[in-house]
Amino acid sequence: MEEKEKVINSLFYKEINTLLCNQFLAIKQNITPRYEQVLKNRCFDNPLPIIYQFESGYSDRNRQWRLELDFDDYQWSNKTIKPHFLNALVFIEMGTNSIHFKYHLCSSFNDELEPMRSEKIEHQKLNDSVFVAEKIKELDQFLKELPEAFLHEIEKINFSELEYVMHPKIQEKWKQGYLPGFDCIIMGEGDLIIGNAYSTYDPNNGETKQYWSPLCDTTLESIEKYDDDIWTEVDIFHGAFEYENQKFVFGDGGMGNEGYIASTAFSGVLNWAIFFTFSNPIHKAEVKNHHLICYGDSGTIIDIDLSNITKVKVTHQDS
Repeated sequence: MEEKEKVINSLFYKEINTLLCNQFLAIKQNITPRYEQVLKNRCFDNPLPIIYQFESGYSDRNRQWRLELDFDDYQWSNKTIKPHFLNALVFIEMGTNSIHFKYHLCSSFNDELEPMRSEKIEHQKLNDSVFVAEKIKELDQFLKELPEAFLHEIEKINFSELEYVMHPKIQEKWKQGYLPGFDCIIMGEGDLIIGNAYSTYDPNNGETKQYWSPLCDTTLESIEKYDDDIWTEVDIFHGAFEYENQKFVFGDGGMGNEGYIASTAFSGVLNWAIFFTFSNPIHKAEVKNHHLICYGDSGTIIDIDLSNITKVKVTHQDS
């Protein structure tokens, strides 16, 4: 039997994997709601999820179980010139006659929490029930203390110093004056929400009604996999205005039937934009009761709920 198979089939490995898979569910239930409250209290709106990673092999001989904050979408720390991290790690590296084993909680926000050195364990001990029971006891105690310790370290993070990284191509296209030329909401960090735009006609009164609703979530990369010619040139009309730490701009698309509205940071970085294929150029916008009201030059009125920008209502000036 190969050395890797010996380790994976050992009492030590099986007991640790079972313990971690069971405990991580309880840890998740303990941490998640409290962490969400921390983000709410800190008024932190950017995505920063906690990842609960069960048994995972990231090379042929290494296995790990991980609980971590996902800092992949954030700039590195200017203080340390290193990535941000806060993670709890259980790690096994498989060798020919032994393994290296460690577990720790470490954080770039706390110099006292540095990664621990691994413990070398000979293969013959991996099926020693007394030895395994002692290691499981140690690990179980670490896991029981982990929720409070993890949340305690979260409290040390200065969320205002975390610089969220926007999607480079979307931001570059926006600077050049382009948006995707179909009904959608495009987010500055890379997500897209495809819009379902359609109209109905009532022959009894000759009335046409326009509708717009979210259809599905996707990404720029997913769309460009099948069509990389999705961009249309847009113009920014006069009348841009500021509201709640953002700036709203609006205008037309490449065709006469198109219009858009966009939210940007004061620096010009795109927060989000909504493109409409039916509105005609949007020549005016205003905020009423936290609703963004956009006026197309053909009489179309688009009401966007700023509490949830996927809630879009379309009416017409003559209706």
